[in-house]
Amino acid sequence: SDAALLPMFVHAYRRLGVLPKLAPSAYRGLPLDENRHGFMLAEAGAAVVLERVDDPRAVLPHDAVELLDTAEACDASDMIRPNASMPALRHVAGRLLSQRDITCIHAHAPGTMEQDEAELAVYRDLSGDTDVYACKGAVGHSLGAAGLSALVIACLCQRAKRRPPMGWLKAPIEGAAATPEGLIDGAQAIFAAGFGGHVAGAVIGAQR
Repeated sequence: SDAALLPMFVHAYRRLGVLPKLAPSAYRGLPLDENRHGFMLAEAGAAVVLERVDDPRAVLPHDAVELLDTAEACDASDMIRPNASMPALRHVAGRLLSQRDITCIHAHAPGTMEQDEAELAVYRDLSGDTDVYACKGAVGHSLGAAGLSALVIACLCQRAKRRPPMGWLKAPIEGAAATPEGLIDGAQAIFAAGFGGHVAGAVIGAQR
């Protein structure tokens, strides 16, 4: 969990140039859209419970979600901005996306000019036209809880067998999904990134 909506945090991120204009009519995150101009700072909390299943034949609840794989890396090229070629993300995504049928990619996609386009290019290189969803347009960008929140949202998508629409996409950047909603009929990949080049990812799927 995190509590980021404090004056010090808001003005620090404003000075970094990663927030939209601090006005009621303009303070909106638009990840994967051409008109994006920063992320909408938010507070969040999330939790997951992991259960080890020693017997792969064990009968699990019908809505159980399986954690298939995880990976992490760091390129540490800048304290704030990602490396333009995103080597850490490319390494993590290459490990998690290769030789898998991925239905949906949950991108970090904060809504900043540099991150979204470079991040999407990595997914397109490695996974073709796989559906990409950006939850921060709906829930904002929390800090420490952002990655885990995306994992929880992916679990809910897995159970519902679809993802929510991205109603803020009026002018999607090249390669971004523009469909109102996507069906979930296979595994999903979730990615999170942080200042300093930290990247983590996970793959989930329905029980086998």
